[in-house]
Amino acid sequence: MAYALEILPPTGEEPPAKRLLGLSTALRLALTAQAAGAAAIVAADPRIRTLLADARLTIPVVDARPSGTFVFRVPANLVVHRGLFAAARAKHGDRDWDVVEDPFTFEPPYGFQPILVVDKATRGAATRALLRSLRKPQDGWTSTYLNRHVSLFFTRFLVATPLGPNQVSVGILGIGLAGAWLALHGTYLTLLAGAFLFQMQSILDGCDGEMSRLTFRGSKLGEWLDTIGDDITNYGFFTASAWGIHHATGNPLYLVCGGVVLGCGLLVSAIEYRYLIKIGSGDLLKYPLGVGSAPGCEGEPSAFDKYIAPLFKRDSFVFLTLVGAALGVLPVMLFAFAIGGVSILAAVLRAEMRMYRERRAGLHAGRVVGRGGSLAGRVAGRRCAGRELRRRPDILSMQCQRCAGRSCRRGWMSRFTAGGGSSSSLVGGG
Repeated sequence: MAYALEILPPTGEEPPAKRLLGLSTALRLALTAQAAGAAAIVAADPRIRTLLADARLTIPVVDARPSGTFVFRVPANLVVHRGLFAAARAKHGDRDWDVVEDPFTFEPPYGFQPILVVDKATRGAATRALLRSLRKPQDGWTSTYLNRHVSLFFTRFLVATPLGPNQVSVGILGIGLAGAWLALHGTYLTLLAGAFLFQMQSILDGCDGEMSRLTFRGSKLGEWLDTIGDDITNYGFFTASAWGIHHATGNPLYLVCGGVVLGCGLLVSAIEYRYLIKIGSGDLLKYPLGVGSAPGCEGEPSAFDKYIAPLFKRDSFVFLTLVGAALGVLPVMLFAFAIGGVSILAAVLRAEMRMYRERRAGLHAGRVVGRGGSLAGRVAGRRCAGRELRRRPDILSMQCQRCAGRSCRRGWMSRFTAGGGSSSSLVGGG
């Protein structure tokens, strides 16, 4: 059964039209519900319906509860975590729910309980809670303790400007390219200034994503701008540094190091972009590298995942680049970055081999589950089982990566036990 969000008149003295981090609280509620699968927004108050006139809100806004739906009731001045409505649906099922009168424990990473914005103090608390919720569990050490603090500070003001996330992405890329241009000169001061801009690009790189999540302006174009912008900045800075240091010292080894970093990076990007295009995304975090907290990593993290893998995260190696430039050892660090580039390429190739083996296993599974069934069943089983697959530690579970672990849109999912695949079942989904 579909659900609708019923937005009630606000309580307290705060005007409902007043914006909080770029959106009115009523519009934020409606967009949050839409992202969680709401079929409609119910708003009997004309003032609230006026606030909901926004191109981002594509579901209908009605003044009465649609037939055949259940409703979640919220006052217009309530601020909730973006995952609350989806969690409430899973908990309450197909029944009405009043968010204020019937609260429940909801503790996602960096989550918060609903906040009624009734005065200046609660508005400040809601602002801080929303900004804190933009942090990610997979953030590296440098992002957790440095970059996020700075990027969230800037994001707080950027959402109040006419700038959109994609425009900010282009501006951030310009900062990175300016850093590469400075590094091209190869002196201590230009390398240090270039590394500083490289670090600033890494810090501000969080702003576009934070803005898109805060204001519900995420898009495929934005994902690709962020991914490609990071890669261009990385390759540009290290290649320019290698050329500048070579020009200053006359040592060709630095050119070799720069070439290794660039060559490995381009190969890694080509492989990862191919995968992202295949699954219809531009978010590099969705590539199943199988290292640290990346998708494809199963079981308890190893000592390498805990203490070494974070150094390969972009936030960490960019910060180390700035430290190395300040200490005057960036030429030496180029050798380390060349080794790191080879290591990352090796990790990506291992991930590709793992996915290839899983695809092969999936094709075999499709042949097995198709036996004895109709021609359509055999073809559908092969198609789904042959897509990108994910492996679990206790069971070899072959599920369509495109539908994120749910039944494939073609309605088929294959699952075999880990003990040799002797038993199988074919599940039809909707």
